[in-house]
Amino acid sequence: MIKHLIIATAMLFVFGAAAGVFAQSASLTGKSWSLTEINGKAVSGSNAFLEFTDAAKRVSGNASCNRFFGGARVGSRSMRFSGMGSTRMFCSGLMEAEEEFLDAMKRVTRYRIRGSILTIYAGTKAVLKFDSMKHDDAPEPQKFGLGDRKWLLDTIGPNEKVAATYGAFINFNPEDRTAEGNAGCNPIGGPYTAEGGKFSFMNNVASLLACQEEDRNELERRVLEAMESADRIEVFEDRLTLYRGGRVVLVFRGSDK
Repeated sequence: MIKHLIIATAMLFVFGAAAGVFAQSASLTGKSWSLTEINGKAVSGSNAFLEFTDAAKRVSGNASCNRFFGGARVGSRSMRFSGMGSTRMFCSGLMEAEEEFLDAMKRVTRYRIRGSILTIYAGTKAVLKFDSMKHDDAPEPQKFGLGDRKWLLDTIGPNEKVAATYGAFINFNPEDRTAEGNAGCNPIGGPYTAEGGKFSFMNNVASLLACQEEDRNELERRVLEAMESADRIEVFEDRLTLYRGGRVVLVFRGSDK
């Protein structure tokens, strides 16, 4: 009898702990957490925010200038981030704040939610504080699917601008999973996959004519290399970004077809 009572008590404890973790992770998701304080200093008008998805197993957001993403491990009070990556744009006047934010994210060990306030700690020190906004209440940015836009090449890597005169672009056809466009000199096209953020593309258009301008040939080589090596895709508002690992390889901006 005593043995059964001990087992039942242990099971209640395990289920109760699991329910607590689930409740806490659920309270993190479905919201955008806007930064209000960093290392004890009040913050106003910042672009920095957090979002938790996949039952709080993934985290993403903006670090002040660049988008970031990674894994999250959340307990009833503990919190750790891993595998963090980000875009690598330069924003004048924001890079110091971004560095401080990302450094704080690396040191996170636990968290606390009180009302609409999320406080994140490194040990006993509160390093980041956020206020929540439910997605239902937040202003909804205009969203586009892969097939909705003509995607014009904007940068190679995070910030190497590509002139519009090169005419490099890509169109996606989700119905037959093919993409076609121009890499700056020749047409490109072939099958692609884009599922759960993972991406692959294989160019099978045979046109390989050399352009008179050597810079166009070099652009095409780099675009094709980036397209075929990319393994992750992100569409955020009217921007399409291709990554290889955690590194940005190509950025496109949306345009009417």
